Amino acid sequence: MSGKLKVGIIGTGIIGKNHISGYQSMSNDVDIVAIADINEAEAQHVAQENGISHVFSDYHDLLKIDEIDSVDVCLPNFLHAPVTIDALEAGKHVYCEKPMAKTGTEAQSMYDAAQRTGKKLSVQMGTVFSRESRTAKRLIEEGALGRVYYVKTSHYRRRGRVYVDGYATPHFVQKEKSGGGTLVDMAVYHLARMVYLLDNPELETVTASTFQELDMDEKRRRESGYDVEELGTGFVRFKDNVTMFVEEAWAAHIDGGEGDRIMGTKGGVRLDPFTFYTNMYSMDADVSFNIDAYERRMRSLGYAVEGYEDSQKHFVWGVLNRIEMIDTGAIGLTVARITEAMYQSSEERKEIDLRL
Repeated sequence: MSGKLKVGIIGTGIIGKNHISGYQSMSNDVDIVAIADINEAEAQHVAQENGISHVFSDYHDLLKIDEIDSVDVCLPNFLHAPVTIDALEAGKHVYCEKPMAKTGTEAQSMYDAAQRTGKKLSVQMGTVFSRESRTAKRLIEEGALGRVYYVKTSHYRRRGRVYVDGYATPHFVQKEKSGGGTLVDMAVYHLARMVYLLDNPELETVTASTFQELDMDEKRRRESGYDVEELGTGFVRFKDNVTMFVEEAWAAHIDGGEGDRIMGTKGGVRLDPFTFYTNMYSMDADVSFNIDAYERRMRSLGYAVEGYEDSQKHFVWGVLNRIEMIDTGAIGLTVARITEAMYQSSEERKEIDLRL
């Protein structure tokens, strides 16, 4: 593909506006042709603010515009699968907000549609494109960690439940619409990073527990229909005895969390602050890197860094055939299978076997 990417935006809420801003920062590469939202008045307002020509209340009308190459799906989770599949089958590439879908089954149907139509499907997984992820991936590929056999992702908020703690909208905390709570809202970012760094390994089993234990404002509880978890914990086994521990909290009486860590036979990595742990001359060594200087040097030597530093730009440049794309659709599918199995394990109080 040459020239600019012609994009249509479906959904003009918080995420839609954010994605529009992202495309406008790439105005040399992108034209936003149309937007669609059931709230047509809001869509008209957003269009006028951003100089967008076509406005629809029905996304099917947007999909009929031939000049649109790509569609950006910025809708509640329960709409990701049907709208993405419609867009792919209409001959459009798709960039979909995270999580990929409510369930692993829905995510699989999206991925299958992309394979069937030959169109590109990307999922917004910003952590995959962080400089820490790029550095960890390089160390793994260079063999600095040896065989990676254990990873851990641990993140807590003190009070960060959507809507009931003061931000965003109720559909985030209604399982029927969102698919879940903190696991599909926040954990998906950290799971995606780990799945990417492990090279999307084959899943075997998942064991998990979820919790909703802390008090909340009763008025917000009633208004929201809150029925999702604030904390999820789990243990994932991959093929070849690679394991992952997961804990993610929207709200917990504890601070921080241990972040994202990777352990291998020759070395280990903590991603934030980025630290490489190894053994040198029979002595333990904790190593920091000047990542910014390294990436400046790589650019000056002509190696690809640009296009891999931002999820949205990566999609645009990938569709324009400027870079080789990371398959975030496949990563999103694995993440959706993990989160779905975590919910099933918690509900049924047993290990879930995902071996195909």
